[in-house]
Amino acid sequence: MATIDATPIRGTKAARAKINLPANINAQMAEEVANIHNRIGAPTGDRIMVTQGKTFRLPTGAESDEFSAVIVDFISVNLYYKEAYERGTHTPPACYAMSFEPATLTPADKAPEKQGKSCAACWANQYGTRGKGKACQNTYLLALLATNATEDTAILTLKLSPTAIRSFDGYVNAVARKHGTPVRGVVTHFSFDDNSDYASIRLKDEGRADTELVTLAQSRLQEARDLLLAEPDTTVVEENKPAAPARRTARRA
Repeated sequence: MATIDATPIRGTKAARAKINLPANINAQMAEEVANIHNRIGAPTGDRIMVTQGKTFRLPTGAESDEFSAVIVDFISVNLYYKEAYERGTHTPPACYAMSFEPATLTPADKAPEKQGKSCAACWANQYGTRGKGKACQNTYLLALLATNATEDTAILTLKLSPTAIRSFDGYVNAVARKHGTPVRGVVTHFSFDDNSDYASIRLKDEGRADTELVTLAQSRLQEARDLLLAEPDTTVVEENKPAAPARRTARRA
């Protein structure tokens, strides 16, 4: 079984002397931190990819059919694509919605072509609008930490397909009932449903995470949420688009 690499995303921290700053400077810095998101690009993180061969492709390039990690947090993401998926091309969603509470999902302000005022009432979110399923993909995006993570370890993301939604909901509820904790309080084992023709992810509770790991996951909760709230890229790749034919100029007699 592969393990998520706990490679630091920053260099080793050097010891620094503690400096007590004046209260007004601390207040000014706190205000700047509160608005820092307006000055930097959206976080991207490292994505764990899922292959059609039922393997997880880790950021290191390694592939495995299972791994274990801590789920720091998760978010509901609905994605509507006008065009069918084509391998090797970037097809941005025409409409999308993101929320930590599925019942409140509404199209994002930046969605190029909003399909409705709310996801619950949207035509694309009804069964039978694309085959027997929905035209809009209901997914979860998870933020993960390696079980041997440190404060410098990169948070990874993993998307659950629509076929894994019901199982994931049941898992989250089961962890809460058994341990009295959100999912970040346990170590989760990730694998695939052997009875599914698709790469449908299944999760298993491996027991309570140790205190140090739970404390680390809790301390990085806001970082994980910022990562989960990063909106999808809706730009269209033009590289392979054929050039328009040159317009001919009529000659004068």
